[in-house]
Amino acid sequence: MLAGKQREILERHELFLEVGRAQLLEEGYEGLTIARIADATGFSKGTVYQRFGCKEELIVELGMRYREKLHSALERASEFPGRPRERMVALGEAVEYYYRQYPDEMRVLGIIDAENILEKVPEEQRSQMDKLDGRIFDLMVDIVEDAIAQGDLVLAPDVTPQTLSLAIWALQDGYLVATRGSAPLDRVGITDPLKDEIVRSGHYLADGYGWRPLYGEWDYEETSRRIRAALLTEQTSVVSRI
Repeated sequence: MLAGKQREILERHELFLEVGRAQLLEEGYEGLTIARIADATGFSKGTVYQRFGCKEELIVELGMRYREKLHSALERASEFPGRPRERMVALGEAVEYYYRQYPDEMRVLGIIDAENILEKVPEEQRSQMDKLDGRIFDLMVDIVEDAIAQGDLVLAPDVTPQTLSLAIWALQDGYLVATRGSAPLDRVGITDPLKDEIVRSGHYLADGYGWRPLYGEWDYEETSRRIRAALLTEQTSVVSRI
């Protein structure tokens, strides 16, 4: 059990995070300041600086919590009982689920990327965030390697499981950025890029590498239905407990 002083410090830390998060979402990166956090909480700027050396440290701590939460959701999805390509579909379904259920958390993660915030925080904190990203990437690499081991995928000599995983990551990340930005999705008839284009483009990419079963050989819509029915309803409770 925490002593009274320790509990007070922890509660103060969480208060600064909560207020900073609200200001970040309402006013954006430029609108968030240590001074405004101090004013809103009734503490001095010096007290806030004792917990966070700069506003970027606060933002990255929020981001690490959200990235950990996302990783747990993806780890559960990676264990979906199916062929490797189905498990990769499960990762995509989990990202879509997370994006729709926790849009504010995805906004914070987007701000971290857009503002190059990791360049402005101490090395230790930057390293922790990099490790979280690496764990998510490793889940993808493991699935690709399983596909190779099972004979579902044969890569060209100049392609590795890592480069293929990066291509899939970049595809999905690009679409997520587009949904948050000013991409003219309506001009090309895209009403739901998360559901329509990410899934379709991901399958085209996998087909291009010859990852079996190919899109025309398998009912991946049925796969997605099974994923949602068997995994995502349970995952809701898994994510909320983190």
